[in-house]
Amino acid sequence: MATDKTEEFQKQARDLLRAQQEAYLNAVKAWREAMAAGQQNVPWPQFPKVDMMPTAAEVAEATYAFAAKLLADQSRFMEELSRAMTAPPDKKA
Repeated sequence: MATDKTEEFQKQARDLLRAQQEAYLNAVKAWREAMAAGQQNVPWPQFPKVDMMPTAAEVAEATYAFAAKLLADQSRFMEELSRAMTAPPDKKA
């Protein structure tokens, strides 16, 4: 059935994304540990106006809010498309 194929594709896509995220996290952790082991007292560089940049939590929140808006727009579109594709009612009067 078509929905089974769609669900399987979505599951594979999510599994792939999770694997990529895990690999990225492992690389960042390995880099952090290597930096800590090799150069213990090296200060992190200070960038100008860092306090004006959004935090990781703020970026994540903005991203999720944007994704929610996209999902709502897509839902509205699919509802309108479904209505547009249905046969018009018979006019028997």
